[in-house]
Amino acid sequence: MGKLGEAKTLGGIGSILQLVPAVSLVGDILTLIAIKYVSDELNDRSIFDNALYGVIALIAGTVVGLFTFIGGIASAAFTFGAGALAGVFAFLIILWITLIIGSIFIKRSFDTIGARLGVGAFKTAGMLYLIGALLTVVFFVGLIIIFVGVIFQIVAFFSINEAPVQTQPMQAPPGAMASSGMKYCANCGTQMMVATIFCPKCGAKQP
Repeated sequence: MGKLGEAKTLGGIGSILQLVPAVSLVGDILTLIAIKYVSDELNDRSIFDNALYGVIALIAGTVVGLFTFIGGIASAAFTFGAGALAGVFAFLIILWITLIIGSIFIKRSFDTIGARLGVGAFKTAGMLYLIGALLTVVFFVGLIIIFVGVIFQIVAFFSINEAPVQTQPMQAPPGAMASSGMKYCANCGTQMMVATIFCPKCGAKQP
């Protein structure tokens, strides 16, 4: 089994485990490993880096928020309970901001994977994560949207084609001539308009 095959299995299982509170951390780790495999196979480090930055933002936000909350509880004795309320409020604000930041990085990672592997469910999952993060101020609405995002993530990983990915520039078919106003992608050979900046098939930037 190649790296894409391993990513398909680990990512799919990890995504399912993310829905189970008791083992969600294990699911996060498996999913991150799966994204690393995809990143290596596509020879695009930004895929894994963006996902990692997203996870780090969420962890950092949770840690900072918890310390803020604990500080508020500790000061409650001197502020007659106002400190505790302020701590809770600060914790929720910090968590919300970092959730948005983390979802932006994860969306970038998923957008690239979706474009390079031709699996649109990754793009949908990334968009749902961002929308859900923004709407977590409306508690249940945001969480429901994020839940649906995880469902799309599960579908996306299990939809990965395990065939090896072309990572080196691929030439157009021998003897092929692009029609007037057209050109071929320098990476995958797909024909496109001359003015196209990014390949509609593989997402590669054109020279």
